[in-house]
Amino acid sequence: MRAQSHADRFALRLTREREAAFVEAARRLSDAARVSIDAVREEIDRAVRTLAPGIDVVLFFEELDAELVCVAACGERVAFFGGTRLALDDDAALIVQALRHGHRLTALDAPAARLMHPGDVFAVAIPLVLDAGRRCVLYVGGVDTAANATADRIVQLVDGATPAYRIALERADDRVRAEYDGLTGLLTARAFRTRLGAMIDRARFAALGRASVLFVDTDRFKNWNDTYGHASGDALLRELAQLLRAAATDPGDIVARNGGDEFCVVFADAEKSSAIERAERLCASIAEADFSGLHARISVEAVRISASIGVACFPVDAHSPEALLEKADEAMYHSKKTGRNGVSFFGVDAKLTRGDGATEERTADRRRE
Repeated sequence: MRAQSHADRFALRLTREREAAFVEAARRLSDAARVSIDAVREEIDRAVRTLAPGIDVVLFFEELDAELVCVAACGERVAFFGGTRLALDDDAALIVQALRHGHRLTALDAPAARLMHPGDVFAVAIPLVLDAGRRCVLYVGGVDTAANATADRIVQLVDGATPAYRIALERADDRVRAEYDGLTGLLTARAFRTRLGAMIDRARFAALGRASVLFVDTDRFKNWNDTYGHASGDALLRELAQLLRAAATDPGDIVARNGGDEFCVVFADAEKSSAIERAERLCASIAEADFSGLHARISVEAVRISASIGVACFPVDAHSPEALLEKADEAMYHSKKTGRNGVSFFGVDAKLTRGDGATEERTADRRRE
C-alpha cells in the first residue's frame, strides 16, 4: 500500500508538472503570436524539445505556390532542409499523407511512408492549418525510439499551439499587405520611407556612409491610360516595376511605388556619379523598352513611354530622408520641364543640371532606326 501510495503521488506530481508546462507553453505561444510567426515557430520548437528531449528535428511546411515548402528547419541534422519543396501529390511522403488525411500520422501508422531524414527512428507529421491554399504541417523527428511514447503529448501540445500559429500567420499576411503594393509588388510609400530612414540613420555612423535616392515619374502615363485603358495601364506599371528591380542590383537597394505612376529607388552605398550613371541607364532602358504587347493594336498614334528621373544623394545634397526626397522630387520636375526622358541632379554649384542622357527626340530617332 505504501508503494502504491508513493507511485500515485509520483504520478500526480508528474501530471501537475505536465499541466504546468502546458500552461506555460500556452502563455509563451500567446506572447509570441504578438511578435511574429518566427517567434511562434521558435516557441513550438522549444516546447517540443522540452517535452521530448529525444527530438532533434522540427520542420515547418507551408503551402506556397501549390507546393509544400519548408519555411523553417530547426535542428542541426536538418538545417539544410530549409526551402525544401514537396509536391502536394507526393503521396509517398509522410507529411503529404498527414495533410491529406487531416490528422497526425506517425512513422508507426504509415511504415511505408518516406520520412524527411533517413536517420529518423521516430517521426510524426501534424497538420497545423488546413485552410485551402494556406495549409501548414509540422514534422517532428528523432533518433530515439523512446520518443514514440511522447507522440500523444506532442500532438496535444501542437493542437494548443495552432491558434497562436494561425494568428501569427494572419498578422504576417497583414504586415506584407501593408508593406507591399498589391499591383507591382514593390514597397509602399510608407514602408519605403521607414526603410529609407533606417538606412540614412545607419549611414550617419558609417565611415563612408552614403546613399542615393531616385525619384522616377512616368512620362505620358495619363495619355497611355486614356488611349489603351486602365487594364493596360496596370500592366505597364507592372512592367516598369520589373525594370526598376533590374536596376537595383545591390542587395541593399530599395525599390518602391510612391503612388500612381511615380516610383522611388535607393541605391545603397552609391556615390553620386555612380548613381547618376545608373539612373541614366535606367532611363534609357525604359525609353527603349517595347511595351506594345501590353495593349491591343488600334489605329491611333502610339504613346511613347519614357521616364523623368531626379537624383539626390546623402550626404552631398541633403542630410535627412525628408530632405533627400524633396531634392530628388525637385530634380525630377526639372527633367520633366526640360524635355522629359532624362536625369537631373544638383551640380557642385547647387544648381539643377540635366544629364547627357537621351531626350524624347533622340529616343524617337533610335526607335525609327
